[in-house]
Amino acid sequence: LLTNPDGYFMNYHGLVLAADKRMANGWQATGSYTFSRTRGLQASSGGPADAAQLNTVAPANTFGRDPNNLTNATGRLPNDRPHAFRLMGSVTLPRTSIMLAANLQHFSGKPWAAATHVSLPQGDQRILLEPRGSRRLPSQSLVDLRVSRPFQIRGAATVDLMLDVLNLLNETAEESIGSDNLFATNFGLGTVFVDPRRAMVSVRLSLGR
Repeated sequence: LLTNPDGYFMNYHGLVLAADKRMANGWQATGSYTFSRTRGLQASSGGPADAAQLNTVAPANTFGRDPNNLTNATGRLPNDRPHAFRLMGSVTLPRTSIMLAANLQHFSGKPWAAATHVSLPQGDQRILLEPRGSRRLPSQSLVDLRVSRPFQIRGAATVDLMLDVLNLLNETAEESIGSDNLFATNFGLGTVFVDPRRAMVSVRLSLGR
């Protein structure tokens, strides 16, 4: 029988505000803001800042077998992002057929907490020194931009030329840290970051409507 122990739980509370402007007069836009909180005790509650959110205690996951693992483990779950804002829109420039489209995202960083490793008679154990969610990775603001232009080549066939610039503002927020061990020399230091600004050119061929 594979099941979660008693006391494991997950609570999610969220509020979403959304607005949408349909295509008219050459432009459209949609946006949303989400305020939420995800709290609980799960199989992934003892994980580091970049841990995936898991709720199944699989045979390979030993978290919780030692009661010391549960110290301070109840708190914000790995994917908890209290604030998330998204805005997308596009506009066709008059008399040019050139379309500009942009996608803006801003959201809170993932939660984590300081921990340490203690050698006990039953083996080395990872213990959180503060409630999970006491610290967060930096917030992220990402802007992607696309410029496109269709060309009709024969009948209903068209060719679209597209230029995409991803992470236009060159956001450098951390997505992972070297260690959450309070006594490690690389405690809290970033090791993985948002992919840097990059550009892509693409061609799309449409043979019919």
